[in-house]
Amino acid sequence: MVDTAPVLSDPRGPVTKEIYLCSATPGRNYWSSAHCAERGWSIERIERVPANMPWDEQVAAATQAHRSASQALVAPVQRMPPAPPTSTAPAKAQCVALGERVKMLDSMGRAGSRYYDLDWVRRERKQARDQQYRLRC
Repeated sequence: MVDTAPVLSDPRGPVTKEIYLCSATPGRNYWSSAHCAERGWSIERIERVPANMPWDEQVAAATQAHRSASQALVAPVQRMPPAPPTSTAPAKAQCVALGERVKMLDSMGRAGSRYYDLDWVRRERKQARDQQYRLRC
């Protein structure tokens, strides 16, 4: 049986709202409730925050979410082992190591971040997959 009842929205209104991290000048970022383009600024990030909180708490929640997302992307990069050399390790061990690297890069890509961070992840993943192909993994 298919439920054909109409979808009802929450009578209290929206539970969350978006706030924007805007870049007015290089190195100067501001949180705004209005879209950055309305002020001629570029957008750095969009965060969803509880709508029923005061502005200062919304900014604090968005800042914390932004920091944790940045750390999730940066921390694995710092612990990443170097790409294994092709001439010293057996091909099977290299295939396993490359497979693990691709998995780690996939998880970094799902974490999300700024576009240039994701471009780096995409390039690194392509290099690892190309190496797997050359080794016939």
